[in-house]
Amino acid sequence: MKRSMPGEGLIPLNKRPSVKLFAAGVILSSSLVGFGKPAQAEEEGLSIIYHVYAGDEYMGMVEDEQLIMEWAEEEEKKLESSKELEVAHNITMIPEHVFHPETNDRDILNQVKQSADFVTEAKALSLNGHAIAYVKDDKEEKEVIRQLKLSAVSKEELAAYEKKDSSGELKPGESRINSITIEGLEEAEDMSVTPESLSTPEKAAKKLLAGTKAEVEHEVKEGETKDQLLKQYNMKEETFDQLNPNLDELKEGDIAKVQEAIPGLQVKVEKEKRVKETIAHEEQVKEDDTMLKGESRVEQEGRDGEKVFTQVISETNGKEVSSDITDEEVTREAKNHIVVNGTKEIPSKGTGTFVYPTNGGYISSHQGPRWGDYHKGIDIAQPDDYTIKNVDNGVVVSAGPDGDYGNKVVIDHNNGVQTTYAHLAEIHVTPGQVVAQGESLGIMGDTGFSTGIHLHFEVHVNGQLVNPMDYL
Repeated sequence: MKRSMPGEGLIPLNKRPSVKLFAAGVILSSSLVGFGKPAQAEEEGLSIIYHVYAGDEYMGMVEDEQLIMEWAEEEEKKLESSKELEVAHNITMIPEHVFHPETNDRDILNQVKQSADFVTEAKALSLNGHAIAYVKDDKEEKEVIRQLKLSAVSKEELAAYEKKDSSGELKPGESRINSITIEGLEEAEDMSVTPESLSTPEKAAKKLLAGTKAEVEHEVKEGETKDQLLKQYNMKEETFDQLNPNLDELKEGDIAKVQEAIPGLQVKVEKEKRVKETIAHEEQVKEDDTMLKGESRVEQEGRDGEKVFTQVISETNGKEVSSDITDEEVTREAKNHIVVNGTKEIPSKGTGTFVYPTNGGYISSHQGPRWGDYHKGIDIAQPDDYTIKNVDNGVVVSAGPDGDYGNKVVIDHNNGVQTTYAHLAEIHVTPGQVVAQGESLGIMGDTGFSTGIHLHFEVHVNGQLVNPMDYL
């Protein structure tokens, strides 16, 4: 396959003649054509005419070479002033002595205006042998490289990297760039291009990253079909036919024009950062058969740990492709949160011996006649705290509001004894629940018919009301 060359159709500056110097040389060379001296030529009836070329294209003859050259030089000045470039035209003029010349200088000038090119020095930036973008000088070429790097890192990161500030250890939260490499960009070549072909460094960088499609020639091999070429070059049939209007059937040795995808270059970055990370503590549960079921305690408060490590990240065109962790160090160990749960079954039958239903307090009202009625239990007021305790093992018969009793809990101790707890502010148990001796039933309050915060406590034995003081 024959490839198109970078900058095809453009002439390298080191191979182009200086147009202005060449034009001056043409004028001097007029004495070499026909006669040795202009005066002698005039005596013989000869005139000097100039053959005008725009590049390789012949425009015609003129007598007044200044008409052409002045226009070309004026256009140069305009372009140089507007684009801040050094511009040269591609017009050459070859003198000749002729008899009775017939010229139309104005018509030739108009043709020259249509065909002449104005070019400037440039740096051609190529991928895979194909010129992708042109910038005007070495300074802009360096700026293209900078813009390519900035496509992958921030200005601050690039500034630090260019200072080679990579010494010393990183602290947690800090990062730095270790390397930036650009793969696929070929050495810039000096070229002559039209001013319109120039790109800014920013646009040139975008073109190089994006890649392009280039027209190349493909020599058809034996048995090769159009469909195979379309698949190989990822082309549409319409595009292939436009490039090859006279190529109906492919034969071995045919030269087909195809579009080859030129991938954009890759900006590869390696960076490292020091990371501080939390080590989450675990929740651990232990069992204790000496504790009643439902009871629990915290044996150890949990605490998260910490670790620091260096993360080395490789990126291509701003996307992460790999990440490795090095220099990992645990700076604080995690501590598990340990909870101990009791597994001892709570007996539903009472022991026959009561504990006091409150933490301290005094008997504010005993069982017996009161206020023209009969007080069925005792009242306990002003305890050390408001927790109401179950006096003996048993099962909750009822738990909820009950008229003058307010919030009331009844416990069946499964030994012929039932106990009642009234006026609670909060209830902590539910019907059917097995409760141990000393377990909280709720909080003391003054719900129902009550004259203040206190516990009303009753005891029934085999269905008969008895005096609680006989059991406490």
